[in-house]
Amino acid sequence: MPLSGPVKLVYFDLRARGELPRLIMHAAGQPFEDSNDKAAHEAFLPFGQVPLLIDGDRKIVQSSTIARYLAKRLGLAGKSEDEEVLCDQFHEGTEDLYNAIWPCCTKYNNGSRERLEKGLAEGGSIFKYLTKFNEILKDRQFLVGDSLTYADLALYNALTVVDTSAVDPQTYLKDKFPNVKKHFDAVEAHPSIKAYLASPARRPAFVPYAM
Repeated sequence: MPLSGPVKLVYFDLRARGELPRLIMHAAGQPFEDSNDKAAHEAFLPFGQVPLLIDGDRKIVQSSTIARYLAKRLGLAGKSEDEEVLCDQFHEGTEDLYNAIWPCCTKYNNGSRERLEKGLAEGGSIFKYLTKFNEILKDRQFLVGDSLTYADLALYNALTVVDTSAVDPQTYLKDKFPNVKKHFDAVEAHPSIKAYLASPARRPAFVPYAM
């Protein structure tokens, strides 16, 4: 079922929790307005937080809810009910990875290079989740089925929300998690994602310890 439109995403001018919805819409070729004017939409924010997705008369908050809504409407949530369940399952797994990386890299969460290195080391929280995904991807290109889904975009997003000085795909992933690296490359090779990544619409990655 297509979106009602017009579509607007309200978030800050960075990746973080607004980026997965952007990736989904760009992958599906869905036009949308990308706005950072939170103040103009305060009345629609039940928890006072963005992202906010506006689809015609429908207003949706909470990043995971937005991602699932978009994926199901835009054909990126699998090709069957079983695949849809798997997409949701793997998406939740990528949230665990995201939540392992982000605190290590933010000052307000007491992040530090030492904490990040501990997370990346064998037995660390980041290493643990990447080990699981590397095993899942050992005999497949994508997480679910034979084509790109929002679960793939969620894994890619978790690895790129912080710049590559945190989780370097060319060294750390390639050396320790080759299946995740192949998956990373497959997502970047998707024509619509490749075009988006090369465009000015792509927001900058978070610089570790910047805030």
